[in-house]
Amino acid sequence: MSETTPPTVEETGAEKPPANNAQARQDFIKARGRRNVMIAWSLVAFMVIVFSITAIRLTQNMAAREAAIVEEESDESLAAE
Repeated sequence: MSETTPPTVEETGAEKPPANNAQARQDFIKARGRRNVMIAWSLVAFMVIVFSITAIRLTQNMAAREAAIVEEESDESLAAE
């Protein structure tokens, strides 16, 4: 394979749609559509997981910060006495 020649279907291992059979072509298009839908749902699930983890960690950090502020205030009041 030279640098100017694009790789063939056999070299890339990609599926190619059937040439003449109309039913096989429709099946190929339906299968491609199902794959695309599964990829889309996987992406949505990943986004939900990332968002959920971010929200949980943010909530935990806010609670830890409030606890640290309360502890700092109690230390200051003890030092003032």
